[in-house]
Amino acid sequence: MLIRPGPHGLEVLLTHRPASMAFAGDMHVFPGGAVDPADADPRLVVRSVIAPGEALVRLGGDPSDRLSPERALALHIAAIRELFEEAGVPLADRSTGGPTDSDRLAAARAALLRGETTLADVAESLDLRLRTDLLAPISHWTTPPIMPRRFDTRFFVAELPPGAKPTFTTDEVIASRWLRPAAALDAMAAGEIGLWPPTSATLQQLEHVRSFGEVRERLAPGLLVAPRAIVESPEVERIVFGGAGGVAGQTVNCYLVGRRELVVVDPGDPSDEAADAILAAAERRGGRVAAITLTHVDPDHAAGAEPLALRLGLRVIVGPGGGRAFMGEVEEVSDGQRIAAGDVELTVVATPGPRPDHVAYLIGAAGESDLGADGSEHGADVLIGDLVGGSGSRSILGPPNEAAWERSVARLAALHPRRVFPGHGEPLGPEALSAAARPPGSAGS
Repeated sequence: MLIRPGPHGLEVLLTHRPASMAFAGDMHVFPGGAVDPADADPRLVVRSVIAPGEALVRLGGDPSDRLSPERALALHIAAIRELFEEAGVPLADRSTGGPTDSDRLAAARAALLRGETTLADVAESLDLRLRTDLLAPISHWTTPPIMPRRFDTRFFVAELPPGAKPTFTTDEVIASRWLRPAAALDAMAAGEIGLWPPTSATLQQLEHVRSFGEVRERLAPGLLVAPRAIVESPEVERIVFGGAGGVAGQTVNCYLVGRRELVVVDPGDPSDEAADAILAAAERRGGRVAAITLTHVDPDHAAGAEPLALRLGLRVIVGPGGGRAFMGEVEEVSDGQRIAAGDVELTVVATPGPRPDHVAYLIGAAGESDLGADGSEHGADVLIGDLVGGSGSRSILGPPNEAAWERSVARLAALHPRRVFPGHGEPLGPEALSAAARPPGSAGS
């Protein structure tokens, strides 16, 4: 994701692929491509500003054997090579300091595209230092297993270097444009451009970013942890995911509601491991996933929804106005509506504040209640998204509507729920809503 400051805020470069392309034809994408074996050339390793170990740390580390330090650095180098080949933007300078010769760079790019040389040869001949330190990794996505071609992709952000201007000479790009992330999402919602879920989710992650430094500070991956399932009741299972929004180290609660016919709420992790954990939980119950629904469409809650829906042949259910964030078919629900799927009733409660599309879900038949330990009447359990309990730890969120947030919290508190299931952290008692007189003071806190 190449970014630059624009007259109305940060802009991102999108390229338009020809309709004839075997993958992502007619879609708008970020520059990128595959890692080549030559990207691990030892000559490039010594010319990289960051070492293999630091590259692994920047990607969050990996507790498995799937990502070695050498592979982590090769991913960074591949990002630099692909950006140079596809867009003509070099994230490199001379090892002795100072700019590189533009004519020699252009000739080297043409030779790379013809397959007549390698990046290592170019770096040596032009005495280049690879500015891998100018890449900010943010997310990790894989295509669903039902796709005929699968990709395991790391997403990086880089700032357009001073004086650089993207140019395109390959038949893989028919047009390019700089757009604010919000404008790109609006264009997708209007049917003007196509965006795959990883692209639209990444644009959402960048929608409220003001600078490259903010990306590096607040969207950096952390250590990935494996999904963890907790049975909260015969009707509710909570799965804690560690890669919400595709960002390693960002956790979110995904809920399965039902006995056999299950509704999945907030599948925010787009990884295979997360989808497999959901399907394994359904199998343990001897049931199936009947619907996928969201409390809101921030990527840390929604990133896994479209991949899972595609895999299962379902549509995604969202709150009022939430369909803007999706390319595929969605169903928007309204206040008081009951989800027409699953064998345990879910009732929508519109709870704007964190986002306009934010909703909560009452679990169980409307009007059910019992007496709590304090003798007061308690209603249904409730899934509350980000109303209380915090928000994504590696997200940059838009400004909340604090007055609406306060009203939403008060409305749910008046229902005297038995238990409160938040989007982040452990389940809470009903007093959590009563105590939350006002929302957090700033977005992303």
